[in-house]
Amino acid sequence: MVATFHSLVDEGRVLQGWPCRMHVCGQSEARRFQADLAATHVLSIVTPGRSYLGPRDVAPDRHLKIAFDDVEDGTRAGGPTLDLVRSITEWSAALPSEARLCLHGLQGVRRAPAVGLGILAARVSPAEAVAALARFCRHAPDPNILVVRLFDEVLGLGGALSSACEARFSGCGSTLRRRDQADGSDFDFDMLALNEERAQGR
Repeated sequence: MVATFHSLVDEGRVLQGWPCRMHVCGQSEARRFQADLAATHVLSIVTPGRSYLGPRDVAPDRHLKIAFDDVEDGTRAGGPTLDLVRSITEWSAALPSEARLCLHGLQGVRRAPAVGLGILAARVSPAEAVAALARFCRHAPDPNILVVRLFDEVLGLGGALSSACEARFSGCGSTLRRRDQADGSDFDFDMLALNEERAQGR
């Protein structure tokens, strides 16, 4: 894997502090390519009730683990919350200017890009954040809109981030998206990742 950390200053923008130098990917990739990535900080989005199989041996003060399900109904148990989003915002705001952040979820398609978008929106306008998001992501992003709305509220953006996100990524979809929880089905992505590594002899 050729991993690239993009930042908001890559195109000549001038920012004070951490320029959002990050790489957004899936859990399996973050673990398998941990040495190649050489991230200084890791933000792991964990699925409640599943084993954590992401990067190991990261110093606790450089590793934020958060747990929530990929749901877009704010009334469902296990979903993202305002307090959780505030903790992400506060942690990322304290990153040093030289930090290289590996941000991963399970697949790197829904929750992680939504969190990445919120991190970007804390530094630039909603429109700029949405326009920049895809180049930070290893996979085509399909941001979880509930997470985006929570960042909208925490950052005081008045719905601008959600509107820009829905306009940009409307109907994006993903073949890797988890089956709709409403049908009671669930796919074991942990097993998929393990089987992939066994097939490759890792």
